[in-house]
Amino acid sequence: MKMLKVWVIALLLAACNEAVEELPSAASVPQGLVPTHQPTATPTRQQTPAPAYTSFFETADCQFEHNIEAEVQCGYLVVPEQRSRPERTIRLHTAIIPSRSSTPLPDPLVFLNGGPGAHTLVWADFYAARFDDILEQRDLILLDQRGVGFSEPALDCPEIIDDKLVHIEEDLDPAVEKENYLAAMELCYERLTAAGIDFSAYNSAASAADLDDLRRELGYESWNMLGISYGTRLALTAVRDFGHTGTIRSVVLDSTYPPQIDAYLASGANLNNAFDLLFARCANNESCNRAFPDLRFRFYALVEKLNAEPTTVFVTDQQTRKTYQVPFNGYDLIDTLFEMMYNPDQIIKLPRLLTRLEQDRTFDLSEWLTNALRQSEYFSQGMTVSVQCTEEMPFNNLAGLQGSLAGLPPQLADFIEINAHSFSSSCDLWQVEPAAANETQPVSSDIPTLILAGDYDPITPPSFGHETAAHLDQAYTFELLGQSHGVVTTNDCAVELLVGFLNEPHRPPDDSCLDGLYVGFAN
Repeated sequence: MKMLKVWVIALLLAACNEAVEELPSAASVPQGLVPTHQPTATPTRQQTPAPAYTSFFETADCQFEHNIEAEVQCGYLVVPEQRSRPERTIRLHTAIIPSRSSTPLPDPLVFLNGGPGAHTLVWADFYAARFDDILEQRDLILLDQRGVGFSEPALDCPEIIDDKLVHIEEDLDPAVEKENYLAAMELCYERLTAAGIDFSAYNSAASAADLDDLRRELGYESWNMLGISYGTRLALTAVRDFGHTGTIRSVVLDSTYPPQIDAYLASGANLNNAFDLLFARCANNESCNRAFPDLRFRFYALVEKLNAEPTTVFVTDQQTRKTYQVPFNGYDLIDTLFEMMYNPDQIIKLPRLLTRLEQDRTFDLSEWLTNALRQSEYFSQGMTVSVQCTEEMPFNNLAGLQGSLAGLPPQLADFIEINAHSFSSSCDLWQVEPAAANETQPVSSDIPTLILAGDYDPITPPSFGHETAAHLDQAYTFELLGQSHGVVTTNDCAVELLVGFLNEPHRPPDDSCLDGLYVGFAN
């Protein structure tokens, strides 16, 4: 199990470097769920005391390449690493993409990426194009969160990809792979510690305070928040800590990761449900079932076969042009299927991919793994560990993990258990204190909130969105057929819902575009 990163180290962002072709229309499908909570009166706003530290924004050149047809304004928000000890500061790289309107609306949209630890600014071209309709009316703000990407310091761990490349042609036992992973993490920990980084300062509450400082320093009285995956957790934290100030006009949660969910204990059931939905839809699709019958049984049989005798896949490092002969086993197959299920453009090809693997035809898999090989370079994995080991792992009872895996296919249960315990061991190394108990409590708010989910999502399923909506007074929840993680990055209907909501956040957006969503498969 050496091919891809340990999958549970992050609630990953959706694939952000490629847009998906629009899916063809088909017969009518169930529309999005209508909200069950009615709007309430706007509450009396409380004043927030001025912070006991100094923050400021300094303009600077953009540190990333882009081809955006606008005068992008870049700079750094300078804030304390620890607000209780303001003498040491950090710098958050930020880009303001101005609206094309000569009279833009005063409340911009700030985008909060996933992870935790996913880079944003390196994909600025993608987000500017994806949210082009937003720029018709309001500014778009992109930033690399604290500890991430072009922000300083960045909690990157290149030691992990270096270790992966050293062992990429070995079929390692999971216990050995875990040892290697932890050794690489220890090297990263020692290097970042030697640089004076205080890992306890890298968490959602600190990032939420960064956002409020950024809004104030940029001169916006209020703004709208769009979070994807972990970005929804950050948005909810900002609502909890600053929602009473009237500075958050609306919130969009795409692929929701609520604080009250024990994400690691839920991971097995979530992944199993996504896989089963894929297999069931193929079985109920005449063309797919004829071409790829008994897909569920054949998938797990293939996992067993590859664990007993891995196949060889040629994977090229596009940076060095070196090609590796990689032994690809059954756990690698589960990991790869999980990764591919983030993108509906890949989901429709999965039955065909699995059938070709049964025949030891690996070209499609080779292409995918080549593109994914250095994906972790766009992830600041030290930030991932800092947040998850503070806010998530301490509140997941891994002693009860076995119970959460009951009833799952044994191959999938083994995969989940191996990876969950691997990440737990990295928390023993990272040495951060557990968060306060309120970090695991649901967030209540009357701020208008749009909640979007894809029904194929293998890690933040629609049920997470419904659980979040139960605590919100103005929540409009929509489930998108045939879509997956990060729907606004892959689906035009999701963007329509987003734009409509931003225009009138106190009303549910027109959801007629949901009728055109389509579920099908490539033969």
